[in-house]
Amino acid sequence: MRLARPLLAVPFLLCCAAAGWAQCQKPRPALIPLRYDEDWSVLGNPDCKKEALDDLKYIPLGPENWYLSMGGEIRFKYENYLNSGFGADLASPDGYILQRYLLHSDWHFGRQFRLFTQFQSGLEEGRHGGPRLTDKDIADLHQAFVDISDSSQNFRLRVGRQEIEFGVGHIIGESEGLNIRRAFDGFRFTFKHGRWTWNSTLTHPVLLRLETYAIPDHTQTEWGAGFVRSSEHGGWSGYYIGLNRKSASFNGKKGKEIRDTLGSRIWNQGTLFDYNTDFIFQTGSFGSGYVLAGAVSSNDGITLRNLKLRPRFGVRFDYASGDSGRSNNLNTFNPLFPNPMYSSLSALLGPSNLTDVGPTVSLTLGSKTVITPEMPFYWRSSIHDGIYGFAGNMIRPASLSSARFVGYQPGVTLQQTYSPHLSSTAGYFRFVTGPFLRETPPGKDVGYFYATLTYRF
Repeated sequence: MRLARPLLAVPFLLCCAAAGWAQCQKPRPALIPLRYDEDWSVLGNPDCKKEALDDLKYIPLGPENWYLSMGGEIRFKYENYLNSGFGADLASPDGYILQRYLLHSDWHFGRQFRLFTQFQSGLEEGRHGGPRLTDKDIADLHQAFVDISDSSQNFRLRVGRQEIEFGVGHIIGESEGLNIRRAFDGFRFTFKHGRWTWNSTLTHPVLLRLETYAIPDHTQTEWGAGFVRSSEHGGWSGYYIGLNRKSASFNGKKGKEIRDTLGSRIWNQGTLFDYNTDFIFQTGSFGSGYVLAGAVSSNDGITLRNLKLRPRFGVRFDYASGDSGRSNNLNTFNPLFPNPMYSSLSALLGPSNLTDVGPTVSLTLGSKTVITPEMPFYWRSSIHDGIYGFAGNMIRPASLSSARFVGYQPGVTLQQTYSPHLSSTAGYFRFVTGPFLRETPPGKDVGYFYATLTYRF
């Protein structure tokens, strides 16, 4: 009987444990760059609150589904260039520090009305020549929008200042790699049905100003529509994006630009193979001529998950058309509002008149460390057009050289995740200049080192 009593207690304890487990079965949302995509309603169940700051992530406001969620980010980034701008920029031999602070509030008034605000502060210290536009913004209202939805939240109208990112940000992204993130003022409509999501936008990009508040840039208007069909491991999308710029410059040509962009993306993350490919076509008008341009971007690989370090061996390929230079017509691809990815976070080159290809390797050490070596090679797509920076500005004209090869850039990135809140990234890249840059001086090799430490809550 003495043994039977503890045994009789076992089913009771198991039932209690199962009941406690059943009270909080929903997973916590990840802390991601697009903070408005986080859904903290799971913390409406007090048994799901496990961390010290969870009382900030879900603050009940009384009625059902009325709550406030608060969060933020602190990021420190160190950058050091050797021969920045291929030797054209002022040197900062000791490097410089970039700081970014984000604080948001997410107000839910039932399932049909929402108010989201986010404040941003970006600081720079130590860069010779002063901060760039994307380095410093002491205090600004970065996002402020309302969502109006139906009760199922399948229909949603978003009005106000907001971050927007489509796909991996080849055309429109929030510029996470830069110190000041990008936003747009305007409207976004979303409709979801099963695996399908439809989007349409009408916006002005936000114009950053160093010493005062950011304002909508009324010299540029963006509009578009598209769809995404998701599957278990991938999906495909199609989109149209229009852009009206009152004044633009490409390859020495200036004029009003009305550009129509049609694109499609297909991606899949299989057990062995993965692929991610964009096809983009552009037409429209530029000054007194027309636009005819395009781009292809692909990142494909194979992951050997049964091997130590779970290596992924991949190939990256990007092609963006350049101008023929023979008329008032324009063939230079315009990436619109991209993330800085085409020449690593060094952002030395932008995706206009550029072709690159190169191998990539990804090695996973445990569950929290990833090492990624790469070595892309760069060519001009057209020898009649120059090369451009990330902001779309021409950094070398075509007229001084007929060479096509721009250079190659070996580099390595180390990503470390310490917790769901704390992570760090460091990388070093060495851009070895080719004949085109050497024949359009200065054409010095560039070294770039960066290290970031990010805390989100």
